[in-house]
Amino acid sequence: MSEAACPLPDLDDDAAELAALAAAVAKARANTRGVPHEEMRVWLLELAAGHFDAPPPVAREL
Repeated sequence: MSEAACPLPDLDDDAAELAALAAAVAKARANTRGVPHEEMRVWLLELAAGHFDAPPPVAREL
């Protein structure tokens, strides 16, 4: 068997995952738009009841 021409660098998957998660959380926290929990709950209950054409709640400034 032949050796690889370029050895692969050691990647720290845990550090990369943590950095990606931290960036995603920071982006989410910076967003001031959202849907109140109660509105989302009502919509999900409509879907669960089989009303698949129920309009989803609209995100807005909270």
